[in-house]
Amino acid sequence: MCGRWTDRKNKDVDLAVRPLHLSFSLFFLHTSLSLVPFASNCVLGVLPVQKYTKHEFQQLYTSVTVNSPSLHPHVSPGKEVSVATFKGNEFFCYDLSLTPIQSSTDEITLSFRTLQRNGLMLHTGKSADYVNLSLKSGAVWLVINLGSGAFEALVEPVNGKFNDNAWHDVRVTRNLRQHAGIGHAMVNKLHYMVTISVDGILTTTGYTQEDYTMLGSDDFFYIGGSPNTADLPGSPVSNNFMGCLKDVVYKNNDFKLELSRLAIERDPKISLNGDLVFRCEDVAALDPVTFESPESFIALPKWNTKKTGSISFDFRTTEPSGLLLFSHGRTQGPKEQKPGRDMKSDYFAMELLDGFLYLLMDMGSGSIKLKTSNKKVNDGEWCHVDFQREGRKGSISVNSRSIPFNSNEGSEILDLDSDMFLGGLPETRSDLVLPPEVWTALLNYGYVGCVRDLFIDGKSRDVRRLAEIQSSPGVSSFCTRELQKRCSSTPCGNGGLCKEGWNRYICDCTGTGYLGSNCEIEATVLSYDGSMYLKILIPGTMHTEAEDVALRFMSQRAYGLLMATTSKESADTLRLELDGGRIKLTVNLDCIRIDCNLSKGPETLFAGQKLNDNEWHTVKVVRRGKNLQLSVDNVTVEGQMTGAHTRLEFHNIETGIMTERRFISVVPSNFIGHLQGLTVNGVPYLDQCKNGDISYCELNARFGMRHIIADPVTFRTKASYLALATLQAYASMHLFFQFKTTTSDGLLLFNSGDGSDFIVVELVKGYVHYVFDLGNGPSLMKGNSDKPLNDNQWHNVVVSRDANNVHTLKIDSRTVTQHSNGARNLDLKGELYIGGVGKSMYNSLPKLIASRDGYQGCLASVDLNGKLPDLIADALHRMGQVERGCDGPSTTCTEDSCYNQGVCLQQWEGFSCDCTMTSYGGSFCSDREYNIAVLGCVKVVYVVCRLCVGCVKVVCRLCMLCMLCEGCVCCVNVVYVV
Repeated sequence: MCGRWTDRKNKDVDLAVRPLHLSFSLFFLHTSLSLVPFASNCVLGVLPVQKYTKHEFQQLYTSVTVNSPSLHPHVSPGKEVSVATFKGNEFFCYDLSLTPIQSSTDEITLSFRTLQRNGLMLHTGKSADYVNLSLKSGAVWLVINLGSGAFEALVEPVNGKFNDNAWHDVRVTRNLRQHAGIGHAMVNKLHYMVTISVDGILTTTGYTQEDYTMLGSDDFFYIGGSPNTADLPGSPVSNNFMGCLKDVVYKNNDFKLELSRLAIERDPKISLNGDLVFRCEDVAALDPVTFESPESFIALPKWNTKKTGSISFDFRTTEPSGLLLFSHGRTQGPKEQKPGRDMKSDYFAMELLDGFLYLLMDMGSGSIKLKTSNKKVNDGEWCHVDFQREGRKGSISVNSRSIPFNSNEGSEILDLDSDMFLGGLPETRSDLVLPPEVWTALLNYGYVGCVRDLFIDGKSRDVRRLAEIQSSPGVSSFCTRELQKRCSSTPCGNGGLCKEGWNRYICDCTGTGYLGSNCEIEATVLSYDGSMYLKILIPGTMHTEAEDVALRFMSQRAYGLLMATTSKESADTLRLELDGGRIKLTVNLDCIRIDCNLSKGPETLFAGQKLNDNEWHTVKVVRRGKNLQLSVDNVTVEGQMTGAHTRLEFHNIETGIMTERRFISVVPSNFIGHLQGLTVNGVPYLDQCKNGDISYCELNARFGMRHIIADPVTFRTKASYLALATLQAYASMHLFFQFKTTTSDGLLLFNSGDGSDFIVVELVKGYVHYVFDLGNGPSLMKGNSDKPLNDNQWHNVVVSRDANNVHTLKIDSRTVTQHSNGARNLDLKGELYIGGVGKSMYNSLPKLIASRDGYQGCLASVDLNGKLPDLIADALHRMGQVERGCDGPSTTCTEDSCYNQGVCLQQWEGFSCDCTMTSYGGSFCSDREYNIAVLGCVKVVYVVCRLCVGCVKVVCRLCMLCMLCEGCVCCVNVVYVV
């Protein structure tokens, strides 16, 4: 087990004793290890003991303790016992200052009855001379120090624990004996032997050196507790006793103190504290509570800890992370606050992170974060935690393994001003100061599991009663571990991933497009057209060292900002964006501004590829200090930040467009597409903005799945076009645009270059052609659309070339690729023409280019390698009628647009009627005519039949008209038309 001993200079030293042994000046009688062979319900674990014959054993002890009606020899049979009830806040003490103890032979006897696992029963002495008798984890602990080091002994029952609400008798003795060990350095010298027995069974023996034989005490005898149990030297526990103590007696070679009797008689040297009752009453065990959800918590009174303090409790869970305890002090005022720093205050916290328990504390001179053990404690078993502090020093013990700590030089006062929160935090936190170091608080990880036996500064806290008074939702007054697997009932809908928690299931809905405890609520979708954004203005300033970010997106664009945290005062950012069809994560911590170690610059990670496929993709970011994880569609990459700085500052969360641009040199492209399910540290911001749950949202993006058309322009005539700066496509390129037209042919895009290099995108007979030459001769790629695209509907076009010289042409959802050998670079020069070129240039265009006219129709969402040009504002020059917007044809074809079965042909500026197959003419096929184009015959003679009396081998389209083929001479009154 783990204990603490105190030397003569009163310096705390951690001492792990396995098995328990005498340190420094105490020596065991025998070096072999054995079990004490007593036929009883008590054993001494593994301890060194001396084996004696019956005669030697009787010679060694003046008397042997046995199970008898009366444990105490000084209490005669039939004498009334002295008993008191302690409920955690009560104790009494005897003042030894007028009659200090200087003894060489001592005996302490008492009986106890309790349901509580931990508690101080008796203590006397200070500095390096003391005796402490306690109950710890249901076992009896004895710690004695006579100035030469601490002797610790542990007594445990074979089955169960001593906190079984039955009476148990304890006897501790110290007697002068001659050491008889053969060959030992202490042979034939007089030394003092310490013994402890519980229920009459000898447990352990040990010797003190004769240099330190006197127990000296001029302090107090504490019974049942003390004002600050954690601060008592050598105390293995920090809380007072809860239960009944009777017949507490101390005697030595000079006098006897019947302490329980003196307390009942109100002896002047006795001080009573709390509501002591001098009879044995039932003291209920502190009922455990279960925190059933991450949102549940209990508010405890403010912890007035100042210079010293202690906390102990047990917890039990299988979940890896959660905030167990948190409290903070008064924040610095505006005059005390340094520019660019977060609000500072003292704080105290304990949290579970990935199964490990952490202690966090700041007394004003810098925070400490201590991992309390190297073993995970979320195994579903009870874990005991004991925290003790005096000034800047202290220790935290987890399952009896103690770790010391020292806070930074400076204040020794822990000044807490808020409530102490157990299990989590309230939903409304405007009055709370959450330190960046307490990751679970900012990640919204509440604790789910059980807590019991909470003692603060030695005083019990009935958390079950507090939960009842506060009507705390999600807190129940029991603790059971259900063996049934909750996920076996498949409670998570819509493809949600089910995980087992503490008596609950947890649905991970991240990649589903749904929210809710069962992934049953459809998540809000937001649509962006390149000019739209959503900006969440965080109240105050956020400072974090850990973040969880998740979102889903759908886009045909290879570039665009998905989300970014931004600051008004620094270059700090955590940014997700599409970059060449991949996800790029950028984390920049503006270390220089706040005077920490020099930053190494932004950290970047990439994941995924070809994500601009107009399909939903899921992105997750997990940062824990310097560790980064980026996941795209469940494929994860990891990174490590190199700088010493870990704190991220932000005032805003932005999507679609990055508006805070003062501290960045390259602004991400605006996003065109759809976002869904954006959560930052557990907060679903898109849904909260839509539902009005938060009031600090700015947006012009549109809720719902919208057809995205960004910045459309109209080329009203085939002679209209504009020119932009040269297209940057030397090593690779990625172009995207949308078009809508009724014309079947036209030049969409053209840029020439050095030598024979060029690039063209054109519409030929309703199909998209991509023509290029990298110096190896021209090459043509044709879109594989299933029908002509001049149907007055919007169509999406992607033209790309990667570093491996793979060309891609994607029309809507249909893709063709081609690998080009030879030259790999496209060296373009001159202007990039959009919509056409000058009339004189068509005849000089490279071969394989079919266009001899410009494009007539609408163009939108133009993306040139991640840049979104304003086609009107950014044009170097314009010709013809190029206008913003897209109204489409002024009139469109309907069933009755053309008369007499004429065919309506949709044109950009209206429509025309094809009257060829009718006997009518005019704009709408309404004028009577007989000229007709004859189809289907070879060597046709065009005729108008004034009177058709019968024909051979004649196909009649209408009964009024005959089409005469060669060899047909049976028509009368025929007029030949050449």
